[in-house]
Parts: sequence; structure tokens; C-alpha cells
Amino acid sequence: MPCTRPFSTQPRWRFTLLALALMPAASSLAAAPATPLELPSQAITATREDDSSYRAKTASTASKSAVPIMQEAQAVQVVTEQVIEDYQVQSLDDAMKFVSGMTQSNTLAGTQDGFVKRGFGSNADGSILRDGIRSSLSRNVSATTERVEVLKGPASLLYGALEPGGLINVISKQPEYQRRSQISGETSSEGGGNLMLDTTGPLGDSGFAYRLIAERQHQDYWRNFGTDSHTLVAPSLSWSGDDLRITLAYEHKEYSTPVDRGTVIINGKPANSEYNARFNERWAKAEGTSELFTAKAEYQLNPDWLSRLTYGWNNERYDYAEARPAALDATTGALSRRSDGSEHDNQTQYLAWDWIGSASLFGQRHDLLLGADTERVDNFRGDTYRGPAVGGFNIYQPVYGGLGEPSVISNVQSDRSDDLHSSSLYVKDNWHLNEQWILVAGGRYQHFEQLVEQGRGDNYVKTTDRQDNSFLPFAGLVYQLNQQVSLYGNYSRSFVPNASDTDSGQAFDPEQGRSYELGIKLDLSNAITASAALFDIEKENVVVETNGIKQAAGKVGSRGVEVDVSGRIAERWELLGTYAYTDTEILDDPANQGNELVNAAQNIASLYLTHHLALPSGAGQWRVGGGARYVGERAGDNANSFWLDSYTVTDAFISWESQLLGDKTRLQLNARNLFNQEYYPSSGGNLRVAAGEPRELRLSASVEF
Repeated sequence: MPCTRPFSTQPRWRFTLLALALMPAASSLAAAPATPLELPSQAITATREDDSSYRAKTASTASKSAVPIMQEAQAVQVVTEQVIEDYQVQSLDDAMKFVSGMTQSNTLAGTQDGFVKRGFGSNADGSILRDGIRSSLSRNVSATTERVEVLKGPASLLYGALEPGGLINVISKQPEYQRRSQISGETSSEGGGNLMLDTTGPLGDSGFAYRLIAERQHQDYWRNFGTDSHTLVAPSLSWSGDDLRITLAYEHKEYSTPVDRGTVIINGKPANSEYNARFNERWAKAEGTSELFTAKAEYQLNPDWLSRLTYGWNNERYDYAEARPAALDATTGALSRRSDGSEHDNQTQYLAWDWIGSASLFGQRHDLLLGADTERVDNFRGDTYRGPAVGGFNIYQPVYGGLGEPSVISNVQSDRSDDLHSSSLYVKDNWHLNEQWILVAGGRYQHFEQLVEQGRGDNYVKTTDRQDNSFLPFAGLVYQLNQQVSLYGNYSRSFVPNASDTDSGQAFDPEQGRSYELGIKLDLSNAITASAALFDIEKENVVVETNGIKQAAGKVGSRGVEVDVSGRIAERWELLGTYAYTDTEILDDPANQGNELVNAAQNIASLYLTHHLALPSGAGQWRVGGGARYVGERAGDNANSFWLDSYTVTDAFISWESQLLGDKTRLQLNARNLFNQEYYPSSGGNLRVAAGEPRELRLSASVEF
């Protein structure tokens, strides 16, 4: 089913941005002498954080450059490369187990990343970035992922339209000037597995370095039928001169994944049906292609100032088909379903020019970020299939094959385009008043245009066509008591544009969020880091409906405390621990006022420990680790008509490393959901409750040379 976009100017716009992004690189390369280039000293001597640690001392997401976390006036958590390796992180759901206050939101039948952050968020809310660029991709962790940074609270100062709970930035592996290659593979107790190649190194003495990552996965789905497969190829190239560094990266992925709405609610609880039995058909799956391209040119103007030009483009085209639950007879278990489906083409294009540097004024240092960006987020839904409800399926005795694939096109719902285009100027100043006090101040002025169109022929409707401006301030203060303790506080704002009412065409003001936050950060004995934060967030102009009439009058709130601890607690022991208490409330809504927000747990906690075994060196390096995550009960909908029970899931691993077959040979066994807990991580409504994965064993092996 081909999916076409009605945007004839898009390719020309895309290649114009690409040409602009590469102009500095082209001019520098053209001017370079023909003699062999000497490798730049910064490429060889640049320090890299210890990739074998659970703790991170710096992060780039809050300031668009590597800044010590202790000096940021916001809460920042990092899932490091070692955590990803030890716990075999396969998805963002896996990664968020190690970050406080994160729960799963509606994932569109398990096909998309979606998270509630400090009470706010959903799938496709724009809060997931790839290397600092908003992602339009359904799944964002892959073999290219090096680490994941989470910035809590409103992040609109640097990234524009976002929910006030925070954002997730997936950082990719980069080309390196030290040659190494790795071949690895995994097999799963569910059946199937994957193979991966990762190779990097310099290209002679040319100043170029390359990286190539390729992966093939084919794995059986954990429920009674279905497979999850993908093929990924990701080449990247860097060039470094004396003052200029250019990086080009591309990722291509083809995938097929089951569409699974999970289970249904009967009498306030998940149905007592067979846990691994799907309520779909075998044709219910999402198949597509995702692509990602980034180009960065960094020029060191002088020892104090760096200029960076960034271009990013990502695109996903996929077909989606499901047997959508339509109605349930709670007495008999009879479930009527519809053959629904759709074709999608979503993309983001981004261009930014940043100036990052330090200046001294009256003897006080200013760490400055000055920037301008332009962004286009274009989401298009082509042919949309909506079939009639068909009975004959029972959740207690499922018989498949009674519902055909989607075939009835809805002209009213087909060809929907939802486009948000914006241009912004922003500034951030970390003003070092003295050795202890840092005043953080900034603002973003953003102009945006929003266009929403839907339907074909006589059914064509332009539901939104508006433009507006928004100013988003940020103010924070950091007090560094000493090298081990810092206190901070901040005030910030966020915004998310609202679409117009489909029926009346009335335009609504954007959702506006404001946040207050106080916190403390510890860096103890250069081995363990800890942080605690208190926050209070309100969001208004939430669109609510009363007697069929919509208005932007709603208000919701979230407040709570978060604690994160990571690092080495003893010579051979490492720890990851989190706790979050989040109190959410619908503050202004005719029907749901006073209720809790959907999928937002009040209490979440986790604790993971890893031990390096003291064995003779000839036996190799042995590590064992494990821990558990607790998620409290959550509202299944904003009406609080049902609740999802709390659950605790335990994971464990054992690994062995030696130089048996190369520089590093590694064998590892991971157990996920060790005690085979049945649990329900999120809700999309009483007929769409996600079921958590059962126990799985994964055996992995890798050789690095």
C-alpha cells in the first residue's frame, strides 16, 4: 500500500538545508593542502568518560555541550554505556528502568516509544530526541545507541514545543580514531536472536575516521504468535582538521513488529484469560522503514569559542494493521473487533547554528550558548482503513481467522497532514558569580506555524491554519558548597500547540506549562553520584469537552520528589537506585476534576547491584548483578474508572570477560522478569491494556579485536 505525501516542495527544502549544513565543510576541505594531514591533537587526547562506570559526571542535553552535571540547574540522569551492556538494554522501556519517575504510557499497541515523565507525556509527543534532534521514529534505541540522557522538567528553552515533564535524548556511537571491531550475537529463550557488527577506526593519515554498525534480528514474539524482526545499517564518517570537525551519520532500518493491544478490563481488573493469548489476528503488525541522517560541522574559532552548524533529518514510513477491540460482553467474554489500518509518513527536519563559548565580564565568567534553529515536523496519514465491528471472537476461547485484513477505506479520516514549522532564537548563560554561585538565565523566542488538513474530495477539511509567537524564559541558581555538594533551583516554562476543533474549526491557544524545582546533587569520593529533586508543575489550556463543546480551559498539575543514586559503593560493588513520588491531579475539568492522570504512578522505586567477583586473573573477569523495579498502581484513564495494579519485576545477569579470542571476549546470560511476574505496564483504555513480557533468558557473546 504506497503512502504518498502532498508536499511537492519537501525534497528541495531538504537538500537546501543539507547544502547549507555542508558548506563550511566543503570550503575547508577545498582549501586544505594536498600534503598528508596530521591528526589533530584534540582527536587523540580528548578525554572520554569511563565507559565501564554506572555514573556520569557530564551531560550535553541541558546545555548542548559537555557540562558537569553538578553545575546544571536542572535534574539530569544518564543511562551509561556500561548499564546498557550489563542489562542488555533493547529498548527505551529497558533504559527507563534506571531513571526515577518514568512510567510507560500508551505505546500504540506496542509499536512506539511512549513515557510519562513527572506525570506528563504520551507516544509521539515529541519528547524523544536522537543526538539532540527531535525524532519522528517509533523506536529509538538500536545497536547505534551509546548512552541515554534524561533531562527532567520543562526543556523548551533549547528544544521548543515539549510537554513539561522532560525529554529523553538518545546519544549515538561516533567514529573513533582508535581502530577496533566487534562481532556479537544473542539468542533468546523465546526463539531467534540477532547478529551485530560494529567496526571503527581511522582512514590512514587523512584525518578521516569511520564507523559502520550493522545488525540483523529475527525473534519470536512472546505471545502465542508473531515475530519481531529488523535489519539495520548505520555508516558514519568524521573528519578533523586543526580547528574544524565534520561528522556525517546515516541510519537505515527496515522492520516488522506485532501490533498487540494486550488485554481488556472486566469488573475493574484485567480479564482472567490466558496471559499469552493475543486478541489480534496474524496479519496485525506494523511494517516500515526508518531513516536518520545528521550532519555536524564544528569550528573552533579560538580557545574560548566554538561555532556549530547542525542539520538533521529523520523519516519513518510504515503500514499499520490491527484487529481493534470495539465492544466487550463482560459476562461471556465475547469481543467484537474491527479491521483497522493506516499508512504513515512522518518526518522531522532541523537546522541549528549554535555559538558556544566563555567570556569574562568584570572578572566573572559567563558560559554562553547563543543559537538559532528552524524545524519542520510533518506527520502524514495516508489511506486509513476502518472496518465494521465483527463478532464471533471470545477472549477465553480464542479462535483466529474470523476477521479479514483491513479493506474498507475511510475517506473522512484518510490523507491527514499535521505540520508544525517553527523558527527560534535562544540564549543561555551560566554566569559564575564567584567560585560557589552560578546564575543560570535564558530565554527562547519562537515563531511557529501550524497546519492540519484532513479528508478527500467533498470530505476535505482544513481544521487548523494558524501562526503564533511564544517567549519561554528559564531562570536557575546553583550553589556549589564544595566539590562534592551543590544545591540548585529553577523556574521554567513550556508550550505545546493545540490542534483546532475538527467540528467547529475553532483555534485553541497552546498548552502552557510552568515548573518550579529545587534539588541537591552529590559527587562523593569520586565514586558515587546522587541527586534529589522537589518539583511542582502546572499545565493549562488543556482542551476539554463539555456537552460536545470543546474549550481550552483545562488545567492539570504534578508535584513530587525524585531520588537517583549511581556509582561504586565499595571496591567491587556498583549500585543503581531510584525512587520517585509523583502526585498528579486534574485541576480544572468538568467531568474529571480531582482525578489522577492516566498511567502516572504515585510511587516508583528500583535498586540494582553489581558485584565483580574476586577470582584469579587466569579465570577472566566475572560479574554478577541484579535487582528489581517497583511501579505503584496507576489510573487506567483520566476518569479513574479502573486502576492498574502495582508490580515488581526482577532482572539479573552474569558475565565473563577474557582475552581468549581477541582484545575482549565476552559471554553473558541475562534473565529478564526472573520470577515470571504477570503485570500490566500501561493503559490506552479499558479495551487496550498492555501486558508485560514474561521471563526471558538471553545468552549473548561478543569478540572485540
